[in-house]
Amino acid sequence: MNIKDRASAIRRLLEDESFQWLFESVKQRQVNVFTNVSSTEEQREQAHAKLRALSEIEILISSVYTDERMYDKNQLN
Repeated sequence: MNIKDRASAIRRLLEDESFQWLFESVKQRQVNVFTNVSSTEEQREQAHAKLRALSEIEILISSVYTDERMYDKNQLN
């Protein structure tokens, strides 16, 4: 998949309401573990790992957009 196609696919995914709901729901469930005083240390560690994974996905998404901008800039030169 080329840079433009990948960026376009990511854009469509992020615009999808079901994906937005899913991503935010998973994130909120993990945050809730931290705010729940009865959560165990193991539960908090698992929630932290899941939140880090979601953060990595967001970083990868951002890098796709950066790659697209760099590609577009290079095409103009």
